[in-house]
Amino acid sequence: MIKFKRHIKVDDQVFETWFGMDIKKKGGKPNVSIFYYTDDPNEELSVHQLIKGNFTSKDEAVKYGTRFMRRMYQDMIKREASSSSEENEEETTL
Repeated sequence: MIKFKRHIKVDDQVFETWFGMDIKKKGGKPNVSIFYYTDDPNEELSVHQLIKGNFTSKDEAVKYGTRFMRRMYQDMIKREASSSSEENEEETTL
């Protein structure tokens, strides 16, 4: 597996993200799968999770993986913002 790191910018935050890419030949054509790592892949407890497979090029897989992770980080930021605003509303009503 090929392991690499990308810095993904969402609004004013930058997330350091580790990816993995597995390339297999299927009928003479490449079959590329993209993964993300939960931590630095050299760490013992880090695991990889499949994002998507069956790409025909490395570039296509990397672009998809980067967009996927950017959307995930955006959703995470929105959830944090909404949960903190809900907590503030609960405190003011008490």
